[in-house]
Amino acid sequence: MFNAMSGLTKFFICCLIVSGVASKSNGQALLAPPFGLQWGDTPDKILDWAADKKLNVTVKIPGASPELRIIRVESASGTLPQHQAYALETRYHHGKLFEVTVHYGAPGIDPKRMEADFNELKSALTNKHGILSPNNKQDKNEGGFIRKSVSYHVEPVKGLMLLLVFSQLEDTVRGKHSARFSLIYRNQNIIPK
Repeated sequence: MFNAMSGLTKFFICCLIVSGVASKSNGQALLAPPFGLQWGDTPDKILDWAADKKLNVTVKIPGASPELRIIRVESASGTLPQHQAYALETRYHHGKLFEVTVHYGAPGIDPKRMEADFNELKSALTNKHGILSPNNKQDKNEGGFIRKSVSYHVEPVKGLMLLLVFSQLEDTVRGKHSARFSLIYRNQNIIPK
């Protein structure tokens, strides 16, 4: 059947196959982690950056999962250098980067501003990566605290996910209200099955 096709049709089919293979192999570039990181990087890159910028670093090695390393980087005061985020968290499996979380919303920031920033980021991500699907929504009212959270995600390539989470907490007794959001880049393909 392939021999009976015209040369132009054969060329078009070959182009589709090649572009499909290229998009699969280049899928990780579609959703590269921020801050100049690359999937599979070692912790040294983020630790060197944090030391160079004089940032606070916390390293966790969970006892139940010793193959994991969780590194949190934050400024002693304010946001991270040249960024609106107040913290960056990286996760490594056997020394290879597979998840990056960027946290927005330091204490004291107006919750309405945080919600507006969240919606603005959600719109920008939708324009860049396509529609973000609703992932989870929770509303809890317990002991004078109202907790609300909502999350959205997109998976442009199997195993490569972007998750956007917004959380707010209202203390009805003291009349305080706070909000924050996080943007999570995750490459499940780094973790062996």
